[in-house]
Amino acid sequence: MPAFTLAWLGGYALLLSRAESFLHRPRVHRTLERTTGAALIGFGIAVAAASS
Repeated sequence: MPAFTLAWLGGYALLLSRAESFLHRPRVHRTLERTTGAALIGFGIAVAAASS
């Protein structure tokens, strides 16, 4: 199992290093920031609604 995990994380790191120039484009970066922000706000609202 540890070998599979190492292979998975190594492949993931390689993929992200290859996609770095694409992810740093202003339009892509802005879209990722907005999507992440909307998800975090949604999770916060869900937690607040569940706790009341």
